[in-house]
Amino acid sequence: MTGAASLRKPGSLIRWVRPAGHVLTAAAAVFLCLSLWSLFQSGRGADHDLAAARDEVSRTAVRDLALINSIDPKVAELDLQHWLDVATGPFADALKRDMPAARARFAKQTARSHGRVTALAVTRLDRSAGEATVIASVRVFTEPSGDSAQGTEQRKRYEVAMRRVGGTWKISSLNPLAPGGSRP
Repeated sequence: MTGAASLRKPGSLIRWVRPAGHVLTAAAAVFLCLSLWSLFQSGRGADHDLAAARDEVSRTAVRDLALINSIDPKVAELDLQHWLDVATGPFADALKRDMPAARARFAKQTARSHGRVTALAVTRLDRSAGEATVIASVRVFTEPSGDSAQGTEQRKRYEVAMRRVGGTWKISSLNPLAPGGSRP
């Protein structure tokens, strides 16, 4: 019998279809696995690492700027120590120099103030050098105290240099920005 005649026999077509179906099913399973692996790996490249570093800088800057713009006169010494903990380089040196004046200023203050970052953008990030620059807008709320029936609110804008020190991002400089975005 020839190949064409054997395919005409009842049941002979099934002999060819079953193995072909198994091969196609196996090929589809391999393709699916490779596609899923490729999709998984696509989220782990250099862009993902850069985005993760930028997010880490953003989170740290938001937390530290809120801290630097907050003070509770009842625990001023602890707050000042927290300021020093998030600072490095020239900014830490300036805070240390200003510490006696800050203590005297906060000894007279009765109202608590707390800062909240309302907007922030990472404008420069160099992961290999461990340096970043952010710009931020901060609102500082001072609670009512004494005879004052209402608190106050200030809006501040900063250009902040960040430096990675021992695996942690810290503020290395804090420069106020004028409303147009330039330094005063």
